Amino acid sequence: MSTVSQALREASDADVGVTPRRGGILTMVGAGDVDHLDPALAYHTVTRGILRAYTRQLVGYAASRDRVEAGKLVADLATEVPTAANGRLTGDGTRYAFTLRDGVRWHTPSGSRPVTAWDVVRGIKRLAHPMANSPGLAYYLNAIEGMAEFRDLLADSPRTVEAVADRLEHTAISGVVALDDTEVRFTTRYPMSDFLNMLALPFASPAPREYLRFAPGSPELDQSVISNGPYRLTEYRPGERIELRRNPAWDPGTDHLRAAHVDGIVIRQGLVERESHDLVARGAADMLWDVQPLTEELPALLATDDPRLEVCPAGLLSPYIVVNFASAAEDGATGKQAVRTALQYAVDKAAVSQVWGGPRLNDIAGQVLPPLCLAHRESDPYATDGGRGDPEQARRLLAEAGYPDGLTLRLVYRDRDIHPATAEAVRAALARAGIRVRLVPASINQLFSEFLSSSSARSQDWELALTGWEPDWYGNNARTYLQPLFDSRDVPQDGDWGSNFGRYRSERVNRLLTEALTCADEERAGELFREVEAEVLRDGAIVPVLFAHQYWWHSTRVRDWLPYPVLNGDLTNLWLVDADESTSG
Repeated sequence: MSTVSQALREASDADVGVTPRRGGILTMVGAGDVDHLDPALAYHTVTRGILRAYTRQLVGYAASRDRVEAGKLVADLATEVPTAANGRLTGDGTRYAFTLRDGVRWHTPSGSRPVTAWDVVRGIKRLAHPMANSPGLAYYLNAIEGMAEFRDLLADSPRTVEAVADRLEHTAISGVVALDDTEVRFTTRYPMSDFLNMLALPFASPAPREYLRFAPGSPELDQSVISNGPYRLTEYRPGERIELRRNPAWDPGTDHLRAAHVDGIVIRQGLVERESHDLVARGAADMLWDVQPLTEELPALLATDDPRLEVCPAGLLSPYIVVNFASAAEDGATGKQAVRTALQYAVDKAAVSQVWGGPRLNDIAGQVLPPLCLAHRESDPYATDGGRGDPEQARRLLAEAGYPDGLTLRLVYRDRDIHPATAEAVRAALARAGIRVRLVPASINQLFSEFLSSSSARSQDWELALTGWEPDWYGNNARTYLQPLFDSRDVPQDGDWGSNFGRYRSERVNRLLTEALTCADEERAGELFREVEAEVLRDGAIVPVLFAHQYWWHSTRVRDWLPYPVLNGDLTNLWLVDADESTSG
């Protein structure tokens, strides 16, 4: 370990048991912007980081380095988590009763006021806003009694903000009812083991009545975000700067999840990766925002165990290869079981692992559900020596499928970062098995809006696609992998396949998913989810490649960087030391 790294490690160790310091401005630097500031629409990892600063939910998760502890639900806005034991979970596991904590308030332009049960109901209703459906809407449509019918009624509204607002406010959902200002009741369509996890998502944030004036995700709403958390948005210049400062309406006595040590958070955007990295390295900024440490810097940082580099298992199924069942190329090759099985053996996952930083930064994946998932049990039906693949077995399977001379497939992938090198590693591996690969680079917007979108004319212009998946929550989260990626229930062939990018359809998987998603017993649901996983792997719907770890880079000033439940570190619980103290013990 270098002298500098040793000093940094000793300084960090010296903070164990130290009372966190209050004050200072956390500065983050990076290239891009948030997807949305509206909690009904925000989905990107970095956006989730700042949502924790200005939104609160009925239930949530405590920040921790222990991913098991961070996966346990605790009360946030609510006074307690509903359980059968405390009498707040009734109706055979379908009715959830919440009482709002006293003293939680909105900071609004006209002054502060209490957060009410009506705000909670409004937050759920806005997910179905016809001018911009929430990306999390499917979770709630399938779960909450009357939500699908409410969505359909809203969809018939004239497409004006005023008309939708009127219908949204005056149309009830049978499954979300405010009994008075402080009591709210949810009713689900069936018993579920993970409904409370859905209520912990930022999508389920209460919404103040002021939000009715705006279309969801509009630039006008972005400039009018209202906070009930420890920080409030004080400046937003898209692509340039985001600033949050303390919320005077926030009472720390009501919030056991967010300590709010720093006085504010400033995010500088529009910087290239090298500039961002170097600013943090020399202490001119505190943390990277939306970029990761430079790949060329990683070996030295890992070799010295530099404490500024945080590496955390993240439950990322990334990358994985989607197989397009809809492609007619090569006589519909990817629609044939033997070809899809050949692909499982053809990929050299060890080579991809090296591209992604090696075994300290990822694990080779032989399945869909990672170790972070409670339903995970070790499984690798197509295991090969060291994950290097078995090209001879792949050739035999191709011959059985009618391709003794191999075949040509198109592989679409993102055209930046490490993705081109990943695509090249996959191309080289498949060539060993006689599979010729035509590489199709695409921007991230092209990848998802053109190639992977089932409504696009280019949705059949590829056979294989490199992408990745991040869970929406930790712990009891098998749903967050298996439902979006493989569910085809009620999806017509020419309909919206969502994140089931390859248009995979299996009636057995659909039946098992229904059983799992409507099972209140967590252990039994886990067994059913594992059956879904086994079926998906048997069908070769995707080729799992890696479970990538997340890694982040911060300055020596940052203390108590806690990676869970927010993967860019919980900004509401870290604290800062002065620059002249940052390398002293």
